[in-house]
Amino acid sequence: MRRADADGPCPVDLQAALEYAGGDEALLSEMFQVFLDESQGQLAALRTAFVEGRAGDLMDAAHAFKGSLRLLGAGGIALLAEKLELAGRASRLDGLQPAVTRFEEEMTQLLRWVEMQFRMSAGTS
Repeated sequence: MRRADADGPCPVDLQAALEYAGGDEALLSEMFQVFLDESQGQLAALRTAFVEGRAGDLMDAAHAFKGSLRLLGAGGIALLAEKLELAGRASRLDGLQPAVTRFEEEMTQLLRWVEMQFRMSAGTS
């Protein structure tokens, strides 16, 4: 995995993520690939849960993101996921639209960056 900026500033703490992966770059790359594979569906599920007012489902989706994001060194976005999780747990979805929108925007940027990392890595392997 490249460490240089591929598409804007690096949105993750790669050193923290690599430490979690036990210093194994191949494992870290696999973790990012699984994250890419699952995130679009999870993001759609989070959005649907919010739009349909299903607080428990929003809480579950946000909780899953929070854990993955922390493991991958994306602490800032994980904090947004935690905010959504807590709102879902409290069944307080009113006024949450700006936070959901911001989370979606930041996730889109993160996924774009990760995809660029894999495209660049695949071209150099």
